Amino acid sequence: MRYPLSRDEHAAMGRHVGGIRKQLQEISDLFSTRYGKDSSIAEMAVKALVSTTLLEHELTLLEDSGATVSPADDLGRQVS
Repeated sequence: MRYPLSRDEHAAMGRHVGGIRKQLQEISDLFSTRYGKDSSIAEMAVKALVSTTLLEHELTLLEDSGATVSPADDLGRQVS
């Protein structure tokens, strides 16, 4: 059985996904400028950016719903 991320893990994943989203935004802008907005490579970059943005939003929703576990709960869930 999988358990939710701890608050620390959740925060770390949020930072990583946010960084990836920023990088994909830069890549998307570059490809759109160099190859044109209608090029297949620019369209793929936009799709990757949208997917990452949705993932970041989903992490935010989880955080807002309290779906993370506290450090004390995290210790209690460890399997021997």
